[in-house]
Amino acid sequence: MVECLDAGAADYLLKPLQPQVIKTLFLVNNAMVFMVNRPWLPYACSVEVLHIQAIMETHLPCVSQNNYRPPSKERTALLKQQISNWEFFPIDLDPEDLIFCVVFIFEQVFLCPELAYPSVTQGKFDLFYLSDLYHFILDLSKTYHDQNSYHNFAHAVDVLQSTYYMLCSLGVLTLADRSPSPPKENPTWPQSLLRPKDVFALLIAAIGHDAAHPGVSNIFMINSATPLALLYNDSSVLESFHAMTLFQVMKRHGFDQLAGGAGSPEYQEFRKRVITSILATDMAHHADYVTKIKEQAVRLHSTPLRSMDEATCEKERLLLCSAIIKCADISNVARPYRLAIKWAELLTEEFACQGDLERELSMPVLPFNDREKIILEDSQIGFIQYVAMDLFSSVAGVMHEITFAVKQMQQNLKQWQNRKSVLHDSGVSSLGDTDDSGKQITYLLQYRCLICHVASQRCNTPRSRVLKESSYWIPHASFHG
Repeated sequence: MVECLDAGAADYLLKPLQPQVIKTLFLVNNAMVFMVNRPWLPYACSVEVLHIQAIMETHLPCVSQNNYRPPSKERTALLKQQISNWEFFPIDLDPEDLIFCVVFIFEQVFLCPELAYPSVTQGKFDLFYLSDLYHFILDLSKTYHDQNSYHNFAHAVDVLQSTYYMLCSLGVLTLADRSPSPPKENPTWPQSLLRPKDVFALLIAAIGHDAAHPGVSNIFMINSATPLALLYNDSSVLESFHAMTLFQVMKRHGFDQLAGGAGSPEYQEFRKRVITSILATDMAHHADYVTKIKEQAVRLHSTPLRSMDEATCEKERLLLCSAIIKCADISNVARPYRLAIKWAELLTEEFACQGDLERELSMPVLPFNDREKIILEDSQIGFIQYVAMDLFSSVAGVMHEITFAVKQMQQNLKQWQNRKSVLHDSGVSSLGDTDDSGKQITYLLQYRCLICHVASQRCNTPRSRVLKESSYWIPHASFHG
């Protein structure tokens, strides 16, 4: 109790709700703050903006002091082989292996001369450097919550590996299981705009894009009037929180010095790149990003890169980074089908847990969070057809090397459709069987898109607009499906 009050809590409960139900930050509902006895909760309950810095310093995990022990040569070779494959599945790995997967990916980045760490010579890394990197990633992993079935550190590593693999496909980096080689260069390729420091910022954003995720969506945070929602004015609440948490961990480990140090122009540029990339994962702005990416494809195909001034190149870089991380964030639907199913099941469980929490707090339970109404196949089919395919196809229009993911997604879509016809051939409406209100199609989109932190929009969005713009329509909490 004292710790909570010192952290700025407005209220507390002597008998918190069941731990298996409460998987989020402090919840303010009907002027009451709900909490569970977890060490990562208290700092999130502050209602004073000026307390954020002190709270983060108090409740972020302490800098690890564990002795660094590198994995065996055999284990290193195996993990490098796994992160070099699109069939990467971090759920099968133990926590220690996840840390080393991240370390090995960043090793490839620091092989670039422009980013060479002081302890990197002739392409080799000493133990001091590896220990620094290892402990930074270890502490960042502790900000993620294992209680979340989906938004945990394994998801962060999955998004990082997806980003890394796409960058390798683009010729920007080299796969870890192969001998280091100079990146492919072609001044006419859009990816040639990405400099090593841009790649570093993008990968940092990927591994930290969901740091300290509470396991509920933006719309839940907003409708519950949580302090974070008030702090960030109901705009990209979780994404802003993730970015802040990431930079706090970087500062604690001195990793901000790799970007030039706080206050330097290089650091400001790095920080802008990371924050912009993380904010791009807010699916409330998805349709706008897809439109911008399509427009970028036209520009880059008609305007030689050499003719662009630096300001124009900078805008294009930011959009390229946003496009890549957006694809990586939802890449589970583009993984091989047997892996996509497992991710979908984890996602469904997290949705259902939010539904349990909504019911516990006497809030309306949205249909896509209701255990009794969730339709796994429809959610995946709707998301691929109306959301993911449009994004990946648009990005492939800019960087054709990403086409492999589009092809895999097309195969997955057919298999989801086959699975639906076998399991739900009777009594389940298809995407086209909607009534005049369009509730069926909005239901399908609502359910799968909530995982990406949908923000609240007006509940009277026309169905034609939902389909045409692939927008992420989500009803207000008062909506009943």
